[in-house]
Amino acid sequence: MQAILQILTIVLSGAAVASIVLALYNLVVDQTIKKRLTKIVRQGWAPPDTSLTKTASNISSFVNILSKLSLPAEGWQSSRIQIKFLQAGIRNKNVPQYYFAVKTMLTLVLPVGLALFLHFTQPQIPFLRDLLLVLLTAAAGYYLPEMALSLITKKRIKILRNSLPDMIDLMVICTEAGMGIDAAIARISHEMVRNNPDLAQEFYLSALEIRAGGNRTEALRDLALRTGLDDLKDLVSVIVQSDKFGTSLAESLRVQSDMMRTKRTQRAEEMAAKIPVKMSVPLVLFIFPTLLIVLLGPAIIQLIQVFSKNPLP
Repeated sequence: MQAILQILTIVLSGAAVASIVLALYNLVVDQTIKKRLTKIVRQGWAPPDTSLTKTASNISSFVNILSKLSLPAEGWQSSRIQIKFLQAGIRNKNVPQYYFAVKTMLTLVLPVGLALFLHFTQPQIPFLRDLLLVLLTAAAGYYLPEMALSLITKKRIKILRNSLPDMIDLMVICTEAGMGIDAAIARISHEMVRNNPDLAQEFYLSALEIRAGGNRTEALRDLALRTGLDDLKDLVSVIVQSDKFGTSLAESLRVQSDMMRTKRTQRAEEMAAKIPVKMSVPLVLFIFPTLLIVLLGPAIIQLIQVFSKNPLP
């Protein structure tokens, strides 16, 4: 009986790992199918191969079952969760399902497998300790995907923030050359593709929204929401005030750009000021003990030899 339960534990753990791999594989398959369909549309013919589509459909149904256990209720597409994926630069509609499927596996299946494994292979461990390990594993499985998504978002926001002043300078040049704000947004979205493709893509989406007949203010506010930058919110306020009161847009953008560059310099100075504090930890833990051993080690050895030859009465 114990051997059967051990095998069951191994199978559950393997199922958790396999499900994660299948979720990632399904994401790759979806991208492959999209590329193939694009090629078929361009060429006008399709070879009769349906195995890849059937495999993707089976995996997608399995991922949907897992994701429903932790996926929020209806309306999550316009909630804070969807905004997190947009701010991380993830726009694939299937990614949230993969994300919550992996989160379910890490939160439920992996702790259950660990509990069975500890119960039947390490029976000498107290029950409270097993329970604590299982709860810690479940908590880690629940928060690790969120931490990974948060790190991706912070890294992307940092890149966007550093390139935003250059983008505003290009907007100043375009407006001073006689372009309107709509044409300036469309132009800089093409000019900044090589330097910062993420920021250029966000501006391009706003240009498409304006071109489709959307309100400029709402399009810019959606831009600030997708990027998660407070500087862009300030930029939207400046543009709205310039349109409302009839002030010079180029001059307002120039002032905003100078302010953003000042903030970027202050952030760099702040990071430089934190370096001595961060260096104190490895200095105290690793460098000072080594120096003490090298400098005082021979003297301590000589003292030990002297006192060993002439012991105290």
